[in-house]
Amino acid sequence: MRRLSSALIGVSLSLSLVATAQASGFALIEQSASGQGLSYAGAAASTEDASVMWFNPAGIAVLPGSQAVLAAHRIDPSAKFSNNGSYLAVPGNAISGNGDDGATVGVVPNLYWKRAYGPYHVGFGLNVPFGQHISYKEDWVGRYHATETNLKTYQVNPTLSRKLSKTLALGLGLNAQSVNLQMQQKVNQAALTSGAVTADGNAKIQADSWGYGYNLGVLYSPNTDFKMGISYRSNIKHAASGTVEYDVHAALSGTLQDGKVSSNVVMPASAIISLSQKFGRKLTLLGGATWTKWSDYKELVIQYDSGLADTNTRQDFTDEWRYSLGAIYQFNPNLKLRTGIAMDRTPVQNDTNRSPRTPDSDRSWVSVGVGYQINAYMNMDLAYSHLFADKSPVDYTIDDKQFLVGNYNASVDIVSAQLVWKY
Repeated sequence: MRRLSSALIGVSLSLSLVATAQASGFALIEQSASGQGLSYAGAAASTEDASVMWFNPAGIAVLPGSQAVLAAHRIDPSAKFSNNGSYLAVPGNAISGNGDDGATVGVVPNLYWKRAYGPYHVGFGLNVPFGQHISYKEDWVGRYHATETNLKTYQVNPTLSRKLSKTLALGLGLNAQSVNLQMQQKVNQAALTSGAVTADGNAKIQADSWGYGYNLGVLYSPNTDFKMGISYRSNIKHAASGTVEYDVHAALSGTLQDGKVSSNVVMPASAIISLSQKFGRKLTLLGGATWTKWSDYKELVIQYDSGLADTNTRQDFTDEWRYSLGAIYQFNPNLKLRTGIAMDRTPVQNDTNRSPRTPDSDRSWVSVGVGYQINAYMNMDLAYSHLFADKSPVDYTIDDKQFLVGNYNASVDIVSAQLVWKY
């Protein structure tokens, strides 16, 4: 019994550290409002403002003078789970409770700054690469897998870039990433006491970690109308540590003891290739592909200070691609219009790998945006995206005793705003 409950908590810790976001897997792509209006098409080649440094640090080398960018994205997701016979293998009956929608509204901020020092261009980015607040009802059918996840991450990303020639620029960035997690789920005391205790218990985890990595990029511009950007962002390894606290019946207090937990978690590496082609004075077409090495997240192992055997989660993510196309139309000297589409492929292979903390599926993007030049020093960008997600089946267990069976129907609406100050 002790092994069963500890495994449940340990797996939840690992998954929460990399909770789902609004791109495939558990990545937050919302790092630029000007890019949002394009569905991030051509992100590593589009040098409209200093937010390009997130997608390609070489991009700031072609931006004149100094810039500061402040952006925010309101993300309104829906992830409705419909129960379809979730059950207990022991004693062999259905789990009580209904489906639920645990998605909550969140806001993602971005901050960028760049300045030229002779031939060198220095940049600084403050980003939220991962983060989500998932809150299910305490009596929903999946309560033994998850009731709440509150994940916050912050990443500091200084960059340095230089033009090597009129056509080629290089950039390098360093990354320091902080993770902070609070998570809760219910404990099936009836299963652990053979029905002697019918009420659910509760388990809560708090954990944090720092991890470090790098990113680099190349921007090639053979003429004023064409740009190609290629960039790479390294994986970031986290040695997460924290505590687990139980609120359970006295009959289980000797079995489920408060203590320390740890897990080695790897945020995946990624690479982008982007193209931007201008046609005349008004139209620019953009496209690109992003590869994410989700196999970095192939295996997670939980360790306990209590001496219990390590727990290995049932995840098997595969490397995947994201494809995007977009267009910018310069309507007049002060107003530009943007639109874009994209396809995000999920790294979740099948229903047995789909956890209520990572209910990911293939997603299609449709985006529109506007950019307005307020004066010679200030620009404003607004964007809206709607994400259509494929219906995703779930047949999930980590112990072969408690099975969550059903389907997720998801969608996302995103509104982004950004101010660019040139000085």
